[in-house]
Amino acid sequence: MARRPRKGLQSELLHLLQPLVRRRAELLSERIAPTLADIGDDMAGRPADEVLAALDAAIRNAGGTPDTAALREFAARIEAGENPFS
Repeated sequence: MARRPRKGLQSELLHLLQPLVRRRAELLSERIAPTLADIGDDMAGRPADEVLAALDAAIRNAGGTPDTAALREFAARIEAGENPFS
């Protein structure tokens, strides 16, 4: 019986196989994605308010305007141990 690959492996491989598109690489969401994934990994299980502050700061430091409602949802998922950015 074949083992199923770990969660996210397929999407990670597809991401690596995508051709480099300069315009896409310049998007804030693309530039900050690794930082948000790191926050999700590093802060898993921490209180949502702490996670929210870290996500907000990361987006502002990158020059973006945070969507607080969306960040609250992400923070709750990270508090529960899930990383929505990986």
